[in-house]
Amino acid sequence: MNGKKILFVEPAPLEKRTAERLAGCSYELYHFPDLANLYIFTLLHKYGFQLNYIDAVLEKIPESKFWEAIRSYNPDYCLLHSVILSKPTDLAFIHKLSRLNQDTKIIVYGPEPTRAPEDYLISPKVIVFRGEVEDNLVHYFTEGKLIGVSLLEKKTFLHIPPSGSLVDLDNLPIPYRNHQIFLPYLKKYFNPKFKGTPFTTMMTSRGCIFNCIFCVPISINFARELEYKKYFGKKPPLKIANPQRVILEFQEIKKQGFNSVMIVDDQFLWEESRTIQICEGIKDLKLEWGCLSRADFLTNKQIIKTLADAGCRSIDIGVESLNQKALNYINKNLKVETIITAIKLLNDYAIEPKLNIMLGCCPDESPQDIISTIDKLKDMKLKNIMFSIATPFKGTDFYNICKEQGYLTENSTSIDPLSKSIINYTKLSNKTLENLVRYAYRSFYLRPQIIFNRIKKYKKIGDLIKDLTIGFKLFRRR
Repeated sequence: MNGKKILFVEPAPLEKRTAERLAGCSYELYHFPDLANLYIFTLLHKYGFQLNYIDAVLEKIPESKFWEAIRSYNPDYCLLHSVILSKPTDLAFIHKLSRLNQDTKIIVYGPEPTRAPEDYLISPKVIVFRGEVEDNLVHYFTEGKLIGVSLLEKKTFLHIPPSGSLVDLDNLPIPYRNHQIFLPYLKKYFNPKFKGTPFTTMMTSRGCIFNCIFCVPISINFARELEYKKYFGKKPPLKIANPQRVILEFQEIKKQGFNSVMIVDDQFLWEESRTIQICEGIKDLKLEWGCLSRADFLTNKQIIKTLADAGCRSIDIGVESLNQKALNYINKNLKVETIITAIKLLNDYAIEPKLNIMLGCCPDESPQDIISTIDKLKDMKLKNIMFSIATPFKGTDFYNICKEQGYLTENSTSIDPLSKSIINYTKLSNKTLENLVRYAYRSFYLRPQIIFNRIKKYKKIGDLIKDLTIGFKLFRRR
């Protein structure tokens, strides 16, 4: 047993909304297991470090008891995964921990610390690990090596460059999701897309070969991309776990007692032969699962049937718009007709398409263009759509364009894609966009057919309570 005591923390938010740290670009409707922490936890567990984990959000721990637990454990290191929406909460946590405990070092990682490490270096006790951190953290804890880190030394910011090597997914250990520390959390993990609980998340690839200007990848990938672009001037290469590794992780998830899984890769369906091999290897596990995919990977009837036979029940599709000029502007490299074909095929095989629609992604769009997209969506066999306002996150091409063209109404980190617009176009003001997203949710979800279909899905009173809770969170922000 290594003598170093390491504590992972997720502090309770300063405001009523909770940042979704795994996705990194939205606020929570329900709580995801954070793979950014789970990979590191599992690696350090292999090396025998003393580990603990406090999720103040999931446990609903009052602030006084949260700090009491930290003092009681008295860690040598406190690890914090931070994203742009959690930044105010995380900076407040770092300030307080720095004052209360003179010995604990604070290690911060994630896309926002990677983009702006100086903002987090408020004490010499803070070390920011940038980019893809698993290997670098192991080197640090086992050998004392500093690779791809930023720190404050003699009142000067020191930025140590990365090695350039990327994590080999096939050699990453399968996350220790059912470690005794996590057992109190398991029954609280759920996803309304699936009947089975407990629910968990997994990754089978990192990176994306496409170049959509607005894209904010999942937090692990966004940190990886920001760091690689900064030091090497281009997107990092796509890394894909081999089918045998993916099948093995599915099998382990089943053994660990989980009944539903969301594959959170920015794009899961890369190669058809790989997809078929994975599906053949997991179809007898009787797990419900879902994934994210572009629409142009969902037009092969045989692939869709294979997914359905293997237990795939839901696929998130980044549709963004049913307006071709908007798709062209954001460099989506996708045709509206392809989207419609994909949705029809998924419905034919009882895989529920969950669409992500982004309002205001093109300065040439008019309010009527957006209303037209909403009306078309109502005519399709769709039950689950996430409407958001196009938001230029710092570090994306969309942010640079909006800043150069004068579209930004503010340059802060106080953002909420589900309700607040920080862009102002000639044809679409920020207030118009905020009104349109309210209209989208109300006009789509408050139709009798949608309400009736949701009621039919409820098997027990708990399903109704969960659905009402999510709906309340969503509409409260409208």
